[in-house]
Parts: sequence; structure tokens; C-alpha cells
Amino acid sequence: MGDFSMTWSDGSIEGERIFKLTGPFTLSTLFDFQDAMRTHHPPITIIDLSEVPYMDSAALGSLLGLHVSCQQHSRRYALVGASDRLQTVFRVSGVHSILVTFSSLAEAETALGGKAASV
Repeated sequence: MGDFSMTWSDGSIEGERIFKLTGPFTLSTLFDFQDAMRTHHPPITIIDLSEVPYMDSAALGSLLGLHVSCQQHSRRYALVGASDRLQTVFRVSGVHSILVTFSSLAEAETALGGKAASV
């Protein structure tokens, strides 16, 4: 099992922060993710999943928590770079139509366009 890490960086849109996850996203790693989401509240949060080989249901639940929090507080978010495996998890669990997903960071930034509207 690989190591899990998370790093924040600035995006190209004003108010955007990119949170890159690397490694398996599971119950044993999601508490750090949840702490980071509670601590940082940028107007636009991009979660980069391009280096996440798999996630479990607990991690998926934390992404749904991010979705709800963004809706409640008029913030925007997007998940980018999800592999076919992660996209299958989204479809099988029935959340693919709920989560805001894009195949690339550029696509997400274009779609979000820096607008202040909520998800």
C-alpha cells in the first residue's frame, strides 16, 4: 500500500485553491482530508484525484461531505483527474450525477470561470 499525501497550491482563478491527493484515499487517510477541508475555505476548491489509485466508501463519503458543505456555504468545488476506476466507484454508488467532476484541471477552471455562483 502506497503512502498518502496532500498538498495545497494556488490555482489560476482568483480565490481558487488546488488540493492534490496522492496515494490510496481510504478510512485510514480521510481524517487528515476532513481536517484540511474544515480548516481551509477558499471560494473555489479543486480536488486533484489524478494520483489516487483507489478510494473506499469512507473516502467517497468525505467527498460528498465536501459537496454538501460547498452548497451550504455558497462555495464552488470540482473533482479533477479521477481515473476510470474512481469514475466507476462514482457510477456504481450513484453519486456520479451529484459530484462536480472534470477530466482535467483546465476543463474545471474553464467551467468554473471564477464565477461566484454556488454549485
